[in-house]
This record gives sequence, C-alpha cells and structure tokens, in this order.
Amino acid sequence: MVRDNLRHAFGELGDAQRDAIAAGFFRHLGTNLMEFLLLARLDRDRIRDWVDLEGVEHYRTAAAAGHGVLLVTGHFGNWELLAARLGAEGIPVTFLGKSQTNAQVDRLLNATRARAGVRVLRAGGPLKEMVVALRRGEVIGLAADQDAGPDGCFTPFLGREASFFRGAAYFSWKLRAPIVSGMIFRLPDGRHRLELGPPYAPEPGWDEATAVSRLTEIFAQRLEDAVRRTPHQYFWTHRRWKTRPPKETA
Repeated sequence: MVRDNLRHAFGELGDAQRDAIAAGFFRHLGTNLMEFLLLARLDRDRIRDWVDLEGVEHYRTAAAAGHGVLLVTGHFGNWELLAARLGAEGIPVTFLGKSQTNAQVDRLLNATRARAGVRVLRAGGPLKEMVVALRRGEVIGLAADQDAGPDGCFTPFLGREASFFRGAAYFSWKLRAPIVSGMIFRLPDGRHRLELGPPYAPEPGWDEATAVSRLTEIFAQRLEDAVRRTPHQYFWTHRRWKTRPPKETA
C-alpha cells in the first residue's frame, strides 16, 4: 500500500527514491508512537519548549470573528502533538475523533489526550455539542485528509483526484466559522514546529456546493504543500486514492 501511494503521488521519482521515502516514513511512524507515550508525562511548559508555534496570529484573527474556529489538519507529522501544543497555548480545542476498535487502546488514547488538555468528541455522534462549542468561540479540530468514500468532495491532491470529507467546509459555510489549517513538522533536532496558516472562509454569495468545493481545495493544497516539503512525514499506510470520482468509473 505504501509503495502504491508513493507511486501515485511521486511517479516522477525512481524506485530507489520512493523506497527511501517509505523507509523514512516507517522510522517517523515509530517515533510518533514513542512520542505519544511520552506525551502523558509532560506538562504544558515542556510541551511548549518541545514544539514551536508559528502563526498564532492567524488563530487570533479567526477567533476575533466571534463564530468559533475550525482547525483542519491531516495525518501528517505528529498530529497528536499538534493538539497538545494548542492546548498548552491555552487555546480551547476539541478534536473530532473516531473510536478505536480495541477498547483498551481507545481508553489509552483518550486518557493521554485528556492529560494534554485535549477534549475529544466522537466523530459520527450528535453534532449539537460541536455547534455549541463553536458558538462559545472554541476551536473544533478535524483531521480531514482521509478517503471520504463516494460521497466525499473530489479535489486534486498530489496530482490525482482524491475524496475528502466535506464536514469542515460545510460547517464553515453553515455556521460562518473561519477555517485555519495546522501542519506540524518534525525537525532534524527532534523538536517540532506547528505552523498555522492564514484563515479562510466562504465568500459572500457562495452556495453550499461552491463553498464545499473551494474550501476543500484550499485545504488539499495546503496539505499537499506540507507533504511535498517532507514526504516521509505523511501517513502513507492509508489507501488515499481508494475511491475514484464518478467520471472515472462511468
């Protein structure tokens, strides 16, 4: 699966170059796991020392609109540290997350997140709590990069159409909440840098379909830019291009 994904994304590279990215990815994935286990033992000061934060002014600009903030990221870098770093900054963040099939793993994940100051709402559950949190001016975080099936929004990603979840773009349009992208990079010295991008929101007069399409495209492009910078830090074990757009299957 990893090689197939890399062939789709970096077809211009030779086999040896793609194999080097794959090897780097597996080292990165193992490091992510060790860092997550360490996270439960760190206080907020140590998290701030470990992870630089750039672009916090973009969050403040978005929050000033008074409609809450939707923070979108992908399974890139150490995304668990991303949430913890925002919490350490005093930013009230709640992430939507799927339940794990293993109940013990699910409890461990969420207990660690809670100790890091990150609240989790179950994806697919009632939306009322999320809407209330946004109206209180809080941040709702979504990892919105995985394959969303045939009902997703298809947009170019790494040179090929991919299905993205519509949720962040739809709620931005429906609730007037601006979107801020967040990408976290592992640095050569073992530290991390979290980069928040400029906020974006629907233009006046956009209907739902236009808003979902254009806002999803912005996120896909920002994620692609991050992946091209450090391709070994993306989560290549997911079948990213599994669902094909209707025009390819007709």
